[in-house]
Amino acid sequence: MWIVTDRGFFSVVDKGEPEGCLCVRARVREDLEHLCRLESLTSYANSIEESELSDYRYRIHVKREDWVKAAADLAGRIDYDNFKNAVAARQGREREGYYSKVWLTLLGMQR
Repeated sequence: MWIVTDRGFFSVVDKGEPEGCLCVRARVREDLEHLCRLESLTSYANSIEESELSDYRYRIHVKREDWVKAAADLAGRIDYDNFKNAVAARQGREREGYYSKVWLTLLGMQR
């Protein structure tokens, strides 16, 4: 699952280990740091791993039930009427530019 939020971009997969956990990956460390401020994920704040050999440089392994709570929390925090503007306000114009490119690419599917 890719999840693109006004607080970060994450790729979440089940690598099968540790058992019962999901791997939450990010390209930018700060995205995982922001994610770990959610109540359901605070216990993972000191477990961010970094690897220059991986497709996603940063990752944490979280219990599936903690991820479900975190995803629900992210959905519950939606307080904007324009996603890209919220991204610009919370993460800056540069990040909004990256997200806009994704938006534009996916717009091609609609046509």
